[in-house]
Amino acid sequence: MYATIRDELIAEGMLKGEAKGMAKGLAEGMAKGMAEGMARGMAEGIATMLEQLLDSRELVLTEELRERVAGCMDESLLRLWFQRAITAANVTDVFDD
Repeated sequence: MYATIRDELIAEGMLKGEAKGMAKGLAEGMAKGMAEGMARGMAEGIATMLEQLLDSRELVLTEELRERVAGCMDESLLRLWFQRAITAANVTDVFDD
């Protein structure tokens, strides 16, 4: 049956305003979570590609730089590093700001 009296009232339509508010809050929370998840996934993907590019060019990352890349969630910064890595002569050319 119903877990609580509140659930029963919602099911019977007696708390429509509150239920709508909860539904709206849930939808907003889910949208925010999805957007954050997509941004994190994009950043992680670019970071992985950057590391692969540097490895293929035999530009060795220090452990500190590897952690910096892995921890970076700024997509524009990761893209900048990636662009630099395409033609960089050394790792310093990629990460010097």
